[in-house]
Amino acid sequence: MTIFWCEDSLDGILTGIYDAWDSRLGHSNVRLKTDAQDTLELFCENRQVETDMGKAEKVLRTIRERLGEEAFEAVCYAAACTDSGRADAIYRMVVLGLHMKDGRQVVNCLQNPDVSLVMRLRIKAWHEAHRFLGFVRFEELENGVLYSAIEPAYAVLPLMAPHFADRFRQENWVIHDKRRGLLAVHPKGSCWVLADAGELHLSSLTRRSPREEEFKELWKSFCKSIAIGERTNPRCQQGLLPLRFRGCMTEFQEI
Repeated sequence: MTIFWCEDSLDGILTGIYDAWDSRLGHSNVRLKTDAQDTLELFCENRQVETDMGKAEKVLRTIRERLGEEAFEAVCYAAACTDSGRADAIYRMVVLGLHMKDGRQVVNCLQNPDVSLVMRLRIKAWHEAHRFLGFVRFEELENGVLYSAIEPAYAVLPLMAPHFADRFRQENWVIHDKRRGLLAVHPKGSCWVLADAGELHLSSLTRRSPREEEFKELWKSFCKSIAIGERTNPRCQQGLLPLRFRGCMTEFQEI
C-alpha cells in the first residue's frame, strides 16, 4: 500500500488525486490522507504530495466535465470538512465516476461507502456555509472597508465568498477566517481573492471608523426593541442560533 499525504485543503486533495492516478500503482494499492490529522502506518510506502495549482485545476475541470456540476459541488464542499477519511473517499468517488458509462450518476451511488461519506460531508459543509451567510456581520473600518471576522467549524470561507461578491459588488470588503488565518478580500467592482493572513499587515483591521460604534448601538437597540419578552425561549434560540456563532455577531456583544 502506498499512501499519498496531501495538504489539508481542496487544492492539496486534488493534487493528491492527480498524483495517485498518475502513479499507475493501481487504485486498490494507493490511499490518500491529509497531513493535518492522520498518523503514519507501518508497512506502507509514504509519499508526500506537493500542492500544485495546475494539477488541482486539471482534476477539478475533469470532475466538472465528466462527473457533472453536482459531483463538482459535492467534492468542493466535502473537502471543506474535517473528516480524516474525506481525501480518500473523494478519490474513490472520482475513480468510480470516471469508470462509469455516465459519470454524472456517481452521486446517486449512495450504496457505495465512499460516495455516501462524500455526500454526507457535503451536507454538513453546506449547512455551515449557509448559516454563516446570515450570521456574518460587517464593521466599517477607518479606510471605509467592510470587515467581518468569523470562526467556522469547517473551511467554508471560499464557499461563502462568491455570495458576498455578488451581493456587495460595489463594496470593498474583507471576511477573516480567524481559525485558519485566511482572508477573502474583495476590491470594489473586481473579483474576490483568498489571502494568507500571516503574509499581510493586519493592523489596519483593528481601526474602526468614527461612526461604527454609533451604528453598532443602533443595531443592538433595534434587535432589543423587536424582541418579545413574553415569548423568550433560550432553548429554541440555541437550536436555531448555536452559541458558537454568537461571538462574532454584533447584537450579542456586550454594550
